[in-house]
Amino acid sequence: MRKIVGIVLLGLAAAAAAGATFLPLSELLIRLAPGQPQTAYVTTGWSTRFGGTEDEHGPLFGIPVVLAAAALLAGTRWRRVAYAGAAGLAGVTGMLFVYLLNAISFHEEGNIAIDPALEAGFGNGIWVLVGAVVLAFGAVVVHPDD
Repeated sequence: MRKIVGIVLLGLAAAAAAGATFLPLSELLIRLAPGQPQTAYVTTGWSTRFGGTEDEHGPLFGIPVVLAAAALLAGTRWRRVAYAGAAGLAGVTGMLFVYLLNAISFHEEGNIAIDPALEAGFGNGIWVLVGAVVLAFGAVVVHPDD
């Protein structure tokens, strides 16, 4: 029974982590000129969009997340690999969280004089990644020993 629960949790964690890379990790609403509507600047694991324009040089935050998710899937067989995948996912998520926190704090402190009503915050993707980390470590705990 523990093995089945561990496999399900690892699968859910891997799917959540990979899926989170397509969700917004951070969102910024900025007005480029007085009287203009705010434009969304959205970063995902694979792209950055400003309004309807997509940056051709995406951030590629998704690559290490997908690699950690693949390690989680390989961990369905070996507990040590599952632990390595969970640790890798936690490391990538933590580093991404701190990076985005710094970027969001920079914008919220009024460092951009264009729009005093600027809004910056985390997107749903970062919270899904945090949830995937919790699922991954839960899977490691219930994973039967080798």
